[in-house]
Amino acid sequence: MARFKPGQRGGRFGVDMKSSRLKRDRHKSDAATQPVKRNRVQLEWPLLIYPVLFLSTLVILYVVNQSIQKESPAPPTGQHAPQEGSVTSGRTGQPDRTATIPTDDRAPSASGPVAKWQEPARATGGKTNEPPAGQGAWGARRRTPTSPAPDRPRQAADPAQLQGVNRTLAMLRTAVNEKDHARIKRCLDELVALGDAAVVPLNDLITNEQGDTALWAATALARIGTPVATSALLDRLSQTKEGPFKEELSKRVSGIGNHDSWPLLLDTMMQTGDATVVRAAAASLSRMADTPVIDEAIARYELATTAAEMERLTQLIRSVQSPKATEALLSLAGDVSSAPQDPLQQAAIEALAKIGDAQAVSHLLRRLESAPPGEETAIFNAITQISNPEAQVPLLYAAAGNKEVSAEHGRTAAIYALKNFPDDRTVALLEHIIAEEQNTKVLTAASRTLEDIKRAPHTVTANADPLAKNDYILPPPPEKK
Repeated sequence: MARFKPGQRGGRFGVDMKSSRLKRDRHKSDAATQPVKRNRVQLEWPLLIYPVLFLSTLVILYVVNQSIQKESPAPPTGQHAPQEGSVTSGRTGQPDRTATIPTDDRAPSASGPVAKWQEPARATGGKTNEPPAGQGAWGARRRTPTSPAPDRPRQAADPAQLQGVNRTLAMLRTAVNEKDHARIKRCLDELVALGDAAVVPLNDLITNEQGDTALWAATALARIGTPVATSALLDRLSQTKEGPFKEELSKRVSGIGNHDSWPLLLDTMMQTGDATVVRAAAASLSRMADTPVIDEAIARYELATTAAEMERLTQLIRSVQSPKATEALLSLAGDVSSAPQDPLQQAAIEALAKIGDAQAVSHLLRRLESAPPGEETAIFNAITQISNPEAQVPLLYAAAGNKEVSAEHGRTAAIYALKNFPDDRTVALLEHIIAEEQNTKVLTAASRTLEDIKRAPHTVTANADPLAKNDYILPPPPEKK
């Protein structure tokens, strides 16, 4: 058997062993390198996604930024971005309800065809004091315009450079400074003719000034008297500090006579916490009250849940002065033979005395005649306060004694009421009663009333000579409606 020496190339067996060993080593090397290749493939594609997403985000942000700049350009330096048709009060940052105001072609407005108002929330002591939304004047019915921001540019004072309502306001300011009342009246007439189209600039003027011009502007708003104008004026009054200007402003609110505004006035009177606003709104309502106003007040009285609400409604009924409310008040007062059942009914009786037309006087005198002892004092006092000129003739007949008034209570009350009518007819009747009357109480009342009239200045005293002959003739009796 042949032997192989080291280093000597073997035979076939040796070659096969070496070849087999080389194949095994190559197979292991390939097996070890393949996982590395797979891992290299898995780690390469996520690394490519991140840059792509980052670049895409930058592109999107750039496009959005360009779009925002095109749609909302920045305002010029030193100026505020204009708010079309919108004005805010000095109490900025408190937006509230809005209302649409019709414009007038005769008076171009800077707010365009439709002006929008914003009302700032009322605050007391740093706390918001706002009635619940949807209730009356501060909710569904309340549509309150407010004033412009304090930094809003003022209009030029030269009327020649202005047009429409702004020109009229500039002329009004000049007329007020010159105390030219004829021109003031013309300017007011022009502003009132513009109606709601003049409300925005008038409200602006009242907000920015507190002088005579502002008070004339408030007068114009009161004469316009629409719900929009009334809302503006009420809001200005509520936001004005206590003082002489607020008192003068309240007198203008009291003069509002547009019947369309009574729901707003009634809501405001019931919901505001400002005593001056309550008084001014009630005064305006008392002059325009009619059956719908009285009926609404009665309905609210029946639904009232607090004593404060009942008291405000009672005061409103008591202060009514409009003859248009006579029928409703007579219905509320009830039968003359029945005593008042609640404060509201008693207030209706007192209101009839303030109105003092023929129907009211007749009702009060008959009620006084029918009142049981001890309950006639309030009615007696109410009759003595009658001062409506229309009541003089019925009172003269009652003082002389007629079929409706024969008892001393009725005649005495009528005689004391005649003190409010110090003319020759009253003096002549009183002197006639003094000369002829036998009833002590009636005679005393006539003497006292005549003394009061003679002490008053500018009294016209009739010649009493014919009275001794009993030929005094009363004026024709009033026609009953």
